Amino acid sequence: MYRKIFLALVFISLSASNLVFSQQKIVPGNVQEPDFWIKSRTNGDTYYWESLTKREGKIPSNTQKGSAFNFNPSIVFDTAQDSLILPLGIESKRRQTLFMVYKVKDSLKEQFLWTINDPQKTLSVATNKRLVDLKKNSYQSYQEKIKPHKANIHFFQQNVTDSVAKLSSLTIGQKTKFEKLPPEEFKGNISEILVYNRVLSGKETQKVASYLGIKYGISLSQYDFKNYLNSQGETIWDIDQHKGFDSSITGIGRDDTSGLLQPKSSNMIDEGLLTMELKSKSNIIPNNYFVFWSDNGKNLLVKKQEQGEPIGISREWQLDFINPADLSLDWSFNPVFIKGTLPKDTFYWLLVDYSGKGTYDEKDSEYIRLASTSSTEKLVLNDFNWDKQKTGKTRFTIKIAPEMFSRVWITEATCGVSGSGQLNYTIEGGEAPFTVTVKKEGSDVVVKQWNQAAKSTTGVQLSSGTYDYIVRDAKGNLYSQTVFVADKQGTFPNLKPDYVLNNGNALVLDASAGLPAENYQYEWFYEGNFIDNSAKILVDQPGNYELRLVNGQDCKTATKIAIATDGKEITDSNILILYPNPTTDGHFSVAMQYPHKTDATISIYNLTGALVKQKHLTQIETYLYEDTINSASGMYLVSVSSEFGTKTFKVIVK
Repeated sequence: MYRKIFLALVFISLSASNLVFSQQKIVPGNVQEPDFWIKSRTNGDTYYWESLTKREGKIPSNTQKGSAFNFNPSIVFDTAQDSLILPLGIESKRRQTLFMVYKVKDSLKEQFLWTINDPQKTLSVATNKRLVDLKKNSYQSYQEKIKPHKANIHFFQQNVTDSVAKLSSLTIGQKTKFEKLPPEEFKGNISEILVYNRVLSGKETQKVASYLGIKYGISLSQYDFKNYLNSQGETIWDIDQHKGFDSSITGIGRDDTSGLLQPKSSNMIDEGLLTMELKSKSNIIPNNYFVFWSDNGKNLLVKKQEQGEPIGISREWQLDFINPADLSLDWSFNPVFIKGTLPKDTFYWLLVDYSGKGTYDEKDSEYIRLASTSSTEKLVLNDFNWDKQKTGKTRFTIKIAPEMFSRVWITEATCGVSGSGQLNYTIEGGEAPFTVTVKKEGSDVVVKQWNQAAKSTTGVQLSSGTYDYIVRDAKGNLYSQTVFVADKQGTFPNLKPDYVLNNGNALVLDASAGLPAENYQYEWFYEGNFIDNSAKILVDQPGNYELRLVNGQDCKTATKIAIATDGKEITDSNILILYPNPTTDGHFSVAMQYPHKTDATISIYNLTGALVKQKHLTQIETYLYEDTINSASGMYLVSVSSEFGTKTFKVIVK
């Protein structure tokens, strides 16, 4: 059963929790005027389609199955009984702009979103993977990072001139009856559809996309139009002011002209992970008031982070919140998303940097203890003051620590000057008095020990080196960590502060390259954990690396290196790199990376084919092999064989 709906103008008053819009003409983004504006609506447990424009369409009038989509109603689209068919008119010139908010059950399967048809054939097709032009037999895949997401804002524009004017229509979700195409019929939810009979300008597109992105918790960072605009065309979230924090952009707020009132939201990339709700004492959210948060896109795996802080996750959030006296935020975090092994008898702690800089300096930041890690209940903060320093920007992350712990920061030492470094710390939790002990790492040699009632101390004098720092409180709670005091002066490697793993391929970091001839000691750390003590390492994982280097004068330096990834999968079946070539002393290295563990054999031959030496390696995946050709100068062949084939290098020994 279908109904024909004619609405010339729409004047509506929306309310939620006594929050009301002023009465005015409402269209998304104040972009006039959509031919079709169709939304999922609900009345109690009953869901139905609502058309808010004057154009006639074939729209089901019966009630539907539905569910929530970012706290908004959404219809579960059943192609067996439902169809949405929207006439596009009879013209030789077809100019349309289409927005469609949907969520598929299985994002790996290709499914129909819509087809554009004339009475005899299908002209164009959109799936959740690509656009297809059947007249030209061509297709265009969407941007790679859009594909895995179940929830999306589909955006399409066309400006086509046909030789003959024909009746055309837009059919939602169903297979075309004119073509045998492989995609499946749509399975999932559809929340809102907007169709314009013209090609919108870039600014108009951005305003409509911003309305939909805020309403449905879908980040615009995956699209070409990344900034958020209100209905007046003003920028309310600027990507250039959020460098490194452009993932999972989420907003709440109110825009009367768009008919937008979204006081509560959770981003659909990790639906239910982090939810915020805007509250008002007067039950009125001001028009054109918005709160945004976004994150750095890093993972939720618990591991050791920077020196002096407890373990935690790599993901951080930035919150943009100017706090008028009338408004507050409720914050909720679902810990089931956190991965990794959590130590016993620990708690979730929220670390907040009120300066918004992300430095988490002791004077600008605060630890707030949340629930025990043994609980799976959501972590909640109600009416929390996020804007204590009135900066309008706050950074935060999640840490895992016991009831009492200590955060430590180091002032570097002067090489060769005893006691010129400083250990500074703040004790979180616990009960005074506290006993603080500093030992040489891994020994019982006590460097210093004292009692104190204060929770903070600065300027404990130490020489450069590695120490065990231990705190015990009056209740017997014990906390310890290992800290490294570096020297300001010394030898630093010729390495860049950051690198990118391209196409999933590994790279080699050589700390000895270009250094003066001298005896050096090397210690490599990954995410705070020791991994190697050689000059070179093969890196195949993104994250934070640190090199601690000791030169011949016993000066100790620390260099941090950030390794990022372009997000692409490895393109080659295996990677083999030999260097240096030529080699001046016969020494060479082979960096190897295979798709999975395999046995490998490295063979060295002279030019006559005689075997010089051979080495068998068992079950390697990512491996750095080093060897020396202790023979006369000349050319040699180094062959690397595995189940993935054989690669031979011509190596010149000078």
